[in-house]
Amino acid sequence: MKKTGQPLAQFLTFVIASSLFGAAAVRGDVQWIEAKSRYYSVLYQTGYEKDAGFARIWLDRTEQLMKAKYHATPDHYRMSIYLLPAPSGDMNTVQSGQNQCCTRTSGGINTGTIKLLTLSAPVWKTADLKSSLGLAKAGEDYHAKVLMSEYIPIGHYAAQDSRASGGWKYYSAPDWFVQGLQEYDGIFHTTDTNRTVTSRRLLEWAKRNPTKFSCCSAGLAIADVYNGGATFMAFLAAEFGEDIHARLLRNSANTFEAALAAETKPYSLQELFDRFRKWLEEAKI
Repeated sequence: MKKTGQPLAQFLTFVIASSLFGAAAVRGDVQWIEAKSRYYSVLYQTGYEKDAGFARIWLDRTEQLMKAKYHATPDHYRMSIYLLPAPSGDMNTVQSGQNQCCTRTSGGINTGTIKLLTLSAPVWKTADLKSSLGLAKAGEDYHAKVLMSEYIPIGHYAAQDSRASGGWKYYSAPDWFVQGLQEYDGIFHTTDTNRTVTSRRLLEWAKRNPTKFSCCSAGLAIADVYNGGATFMAFLAAEFGEDIHARLLRNSANTFEAALAAETKPYSLQELFDRFRKWLEEAKI
C-alpha cells in the first residue's frame, strides 16, 4: 500500500502519477486530471472525460449503498481512483480493478488508491472478452460492477469501524466472504442487467458447480471465492435478510466464524450448509 500524497486544492488539476505508484505501475511523464469529491478523487487522462463522469456516478451510488445498507459513511477515508487507459503492471483485462487501502495519516484519515482499467480503454474492443460467467466485459454493466466491488470495501471497513471495540478484522475472514460480499454488492446493487442477467448467470454457475462448496469438518470451504462467495452471500440474504451482511461486519466476536454462528442461530454450520444446498437446488432461474 502506498501513501497518496496531499489532496490538491483545485477541482481540476494535474498530478504526476509516479508520486503514487512509481514508474512501474503508471508512466510518470503522463499528466492526470483530478475531479474531486468529498471522499474520493477520480484521476483520468485527456479524452476520457466521459469515463470520469461514469466513474463518479457509480462511486456516488456506492456511497449511497454504504449508507443505506451498511449504515456507514467513509468519513475517515480518502481514496484516489485512477482510470488507466491501457494495461499497466498487474492491471489488465483479467484483473481490471485493484483496491490498495489503507495508510493512516497523522490526521486520522485512511488513504488509499483504486486502479481501474477504464471503460473506454481500447484494449476492451480488441477481442470478445468474457467474464467467468460468460458475459461481455466491454460494456457499462461489467464496469459498473467492477467499480462498485472495488469501492464498496470502504463501506465494509467503515461498518466495522463503528463497533465500540474489538471484534474480528475484515481480512481475517475467509476470502469467500471478503471477495464474495464485494462481488455480491457489485452484482445486486448496480445496473438492472446485473441484478437480473448477471445474477441469473451466477445461480446457473453455482448449480453447475456444486463441488465448489463443501463443509464441515474443516469449516465451510468455497473454492471460487468470487462467484461461490457471491452465491453464498445471496443465500444468506435470502434466508436471513440482506442486513445480515452488515450485522456480520458489526458483530464483535473475535473470529468471523463465531460471528457467522451468532448471526445464523439456531443453526449449526452443518445445518446451515444443508439449508444452502436445499436453497440452491430449489432456486429458480
